[in-house]
Amino acid sequence: MPLDTISYNFQLAGGGGGATATLNGVPVEIFCDDFANDINVPSDNSADVTVLGTGANLSETRFGGVSSTSWAPISISDGNTTLDNQDNSFFNIGNGSSALARYEMVAYLVSIYNIGQGGNTSNNQIQEAIWTILDPTAEKALLNPDGVNAAGYLEQAVNWYTSMNANQAALNGFLSNFEIVSSSNMTFSNGLGIGGFQEQIVMTPEPRGGAWILLSLLVGGLLLMRRRRVTGATPSVSI
Repeated sequence: MPLDTISYNFQLAGGGGGATATLNGVPVEIFCDDFANDINVPSDNSADVTVLGTGANLSETRFGGVSSTSWAPISISDGNTTLDNQDNSFFNIGNGSSALARYEMVAYLVSIYNIGQGGNTSNNQIQEAIWTILDPTAEKALLNPDGVNAAGYLEQAVNWYTSMNANQAALNGFLSNFEIVSSSNMTFSNGLGIGGFQEQIVMTPEPRGGAWILLSLLVGGLLLMRRRRVTGATPSVSI
């Protein structure tokens, strides 16, 4: 499916954030979930698209084949030792160690971006939480160019996942608003997609309000553009 990037309109620290694009001709916003690869803006790309859901087939995604024991360990330490240990166990050996659970949490984190605020501390922390969740041990060192602490949003993702999984129908309804857009040119090694453009999360434009309603009702207050470079006569930003 054609993915044409247009404008890097949501720039976060270290090149994260999002861009405007068209996916199969439909205008969309795309958001970085992959810190180790680049995508150029503007550019024309061939993409594989995976609709999220509790039964999603992740075989065409960059991280879908990463086993539960092949993620970089997550260590949250914000002063509450009991809760920190629970959350770390959730990510490292519990339900949060599956690739699908991690994509689900990333979709939630994307949904809570405040795009109008641009590269503020909260948005940078959300991006860092996304990169931390989708960080296989086989990847290069995790980026944290702004030196932010993502612990609060990692904990929020755990709370959201635990609450939403109590109602699978509602969870599926929420997840159906998101697509994973992966490079058609990737090869795979030990379950990890290698090469190709930077993987993106797409939040379909019309259900955004519905996603917020689901979050407020069911959670109760609980979602690489990596380097910027301009080359030649035609500006091309790697994000």
